[in-house]
Amino acid sequence: MNWLVHPGRIACIAFLLCCIVLIGCAEHLTTLSFFDPDDALRLEEVRNWIGGQPWFDVTQYRVNPPAGAPMHWSRIVDLPIAAMILIARPFAGPVGAELFATIIVPLMLLAGLTFATYAANKWIGGRHAALLGTLMLLTTPSILVQFRPFRIDHHGWQIMLAGFALYGLFDPRARRGGIVMGCALATWLAISSEGLPYVALFLGIAGLLYLRSAREADRLLWAAITLGAAGLLLAVATRGLAPLHAVQCDALTVPYLFPILALAIALPLACRLVGHADWRRRLIVGALGAGAAAVTLLIVGGPCLSGDPFQTLGPLAYRVWYVSIMEGRPVWEQDIFRMGGIIVPPVGGLVATLIAAYANRKDSEALTRWLAMALVLAGATLVAVMVMRALSVAHLMSIPGLTWLVLALFAKAQSSAHAICRVLGTTALVVLTPFGLSAAWVGTATLLESPADAAQAQEKDTVCKPDMAMPAVQALPPSMLFAPLDIGPTILIRTDHRIVATGHHRNASGISTVIRGFIARPDAARAVIASVNGGKGADYLMTCGDLNEYRYYVKLAPHGLAAQLAQGKVPDWLEPMPGKGMLRLYKIRRD
Repeated sequence: MNWLVHPGRIACIAFLLCCIVLIGCAEHLTTLSFFDPDDALRLEEVRNWIGGQPWFDVTQYRVNPPAGAPMHWSRIVDLPIAAMILIARPFAGPVGAELFATIIVPLMLLAGLTFATYAANKWIGGRHAALLGTLMLLTTPSILVQFRPFRIDHHGWQIMLAGFALYGLFDPRARRGGIVMGCALATWLAISSEGLPYVALFLGIAGLLYLRSAREADRLLWAAITLGAAGLLLAVATRGLAPLHAVQCDALTVPYLFPILALAIALPLACRLVGHADWRRRLIVGALGAGAAAVTLLIVGGPCLSGDPFQTLGPLAYRVWYVSIMEGRPVWEQDIFRMGGIIVPPVGGLVATLIAAYANRKDSEALTRWLAMALVLAGATLVAVMVMRALSVAHLMSIPGLTWLVLALFAKAQSSAHAICRVLGTTALVVLTPFGLSAAWVGTATLLESPADAAQAQEKDTVCKPDMAMPAVQALPPSMLFAPLDIGPTILIRTDHRIVATGHHRNASGISTVIRGFIARPDAARAVIASVNGGKGADYLMTCGDLNEYRYYVKLAPHGLAAQLAQGKVPDWLEPMPGKGMLRLYKIRRD
């Protein structure tokens, strides 16, 4: 049984056990049970593609007809889902194949993240750190939540690619590390423009390592070359020629593609012309590469440099919809639980990383690794402070430092001559994990929270979830529905109906129309609803009093249509359909 003692094999067993737990904890494995409306819409996009929609066309044509709703999503995320569906369909049928794909694909991404985490921690802190870091990863809810069954949107991809970028930064083989890092960052950018700050972060740290030592030249050069080449290839392969002339701030197009191409060309050229025999030459090389990218960005960046690009949504959609999406807001706008959950683990990890650097100050190579890790974690934490949904990447980057600190304190505890110190000291170390730090914060905040905070925490959707059944809606003939944004994706995957909008920003006109329809007074709302579907109007109106979005409309406009319906005041142009509960249907009278 000695082969089981190998840290890598233990990590594999831990991964398999984690998968079993994730599957076992999932609700309703026999039916699609989505975590978020984005997961439901992702499946709809895959269905459309398998059903014959062109590769380059990701428009949702049942949203805001007749033109449809343009989407900024990448086919890269669709590929493994579609592949698993097509593989399983002959054996499991259409429904079973979708269940299989939406369960297995998140676990496949988690497998990639587990490998990258094990390797990166091994190169940073050694073999024992690799195993403990993997165990920390597989017990961190803030990360695992993005890999649970049915979580098929791009968030798991982003975390996995962050892991591979870290892998590339610390790979002892500089050229291989640069290629891995460049591929990971290019794929991240091709999937989401949220990867931009991490591109700057990882390349900036690679540049500092290069400035310190010419031995790091291959890492930086190959990261830049691979980023440019893979970015161009992925952009063209997934979006056609549009990225070469379009200016879109939410996708890998001209404002972002051209600067990374400029970097990929200028950096090797500068290295060839200037050389890197001493730090001054390396500084010039880095400055020329970064300068070429910066100048290109200034020339082609256009509206992407003029502040928040989402201001183009229009004042109503921006103020009522976009600003209310808390996962995209900064840490200081979150409640006390989220605030600590975002900040405490990476701050604890940063302290641990700096302690590790100090402890290794006599070993220049180890000191450099830990200082580089501290910069990665500091950058990731800053992004998480500005955008709440980036917390998973920050928590991932906290693992190496926390791992080192736990191992160091474990050795001290075990060296104690007193058994009680060994037992209690070792047990207390569970707090020094991302999960332990988050749990400690939640426990403390629970004692300090006010009754108002507790009431606000209880205000959440309980009926109108992305996995809800819709028998009354499914029984209707294919129709045009006027419904809240967050219900839209569920309507699409469970029925043949058409809708006005979902919560996806490129359909700004549809989002604004839905908001106006629900907050306008009933007579004005009737005109808004009659204007949809190319002027043909909607056939039915759908509401859910338990939906946070709908409650917000009621609060925002006390005399609006949503508030009137919530009070049971139904205008004469709406005919209530039979049904009970929070989910209500109204037939729209044309006369």
